[in-house]
Amino acid sequence: MTDPQNPYEAPSSDLLAKHESDVGALLDEPRKLSAAGGLAWIGRAWGYFMQSPLNWVLMILILFALLFLLSLIPVLGPVMTTLIMPALVAGFMLSCRDLDGGKALTVERLFGAFSLPQRNRFFLVGGLYIAATIGVFLVVSLVTMLIMVAVVGVSGLESHLGEAPAPQEISGPAAAVVAASILISMLLFIPVVMAFYFAPALIAFHDLRVMNALGLSFRGVLRNILPLLVLAIVMLLLSILAFIPFMLGYLVLGPVAIITFYVGYREIFLEE
Repeated sequence: MTDPQNPYEAPSSDLLAKHESDVGALLDEPRKLSAAGGLAWIGRAWGYFMQSPLNWVLMILILFALLFLLSLIPVLGPVMTTLIMPALVAGFMLSCRDLDGGKALTVERLFGAFSLPQRNRFFLVGGLYIAATIGVFLVVSLVTMLIMVAVVGVSGLESHLGEAPAPQEISGPAAAVVAASILISMLLFIPVVMAFYFAPALIAFHDLRVMNALGLSFRGVLRNILPLLVLAIVMLLLSILAFIPFMLGYLVLGPVAIITFYVGYREIFLEE
């Protein structure tokens, strides 16, 4: 069955279980790891980094420069960034796979996913992420407005439209509305992140359709909330330390953080 986004693509299977690739076969169901697993991923990611530290730093520099240049483009810049980001993340995944196979890491591998037959799926993943983000924003805006109507009434809401409240005014009911909006945003956006977290690796290595990859990624993250929470906390602490020496620490922490995607993917989804 060919990809509708690419009529010249070779036929492939949609099967999830036992789908073979050169990195291994997918498990029937994602593996559940202990909370300490998230901390171990950082150590393993560091091992990948130390195999070719200069090239990893060059890759993250190129990525930062590309994202900065795109940010200078009004409106379209952020859209283009989101569309290509899954392919760039997949480029890091391919780089890790090369090291696993005993190959030398090359900087141009950052763009390796753009030459894969399933490259259009990465753009589709980015597009769906944009759509999901807009959807979350609209739902949160609607629910927030309904909460405000319930709290202050229609007349009170009309009097506040177009006015930015002063900091001292954000108290009582208004503070409750703000807190509710933040909570709703988190509850809606966390599942989005879960679905997209491992999708680039699953598409790159197992040729999965986009919706299959998103669903499998969601299940994998759902079964491993604790190790991923530990990983997030440790990465937050490391990011604070990386910020201190003129932000130079991000040249190391950036690649290591992205490599943890690959390490986690291997341990959660692949047969041993």
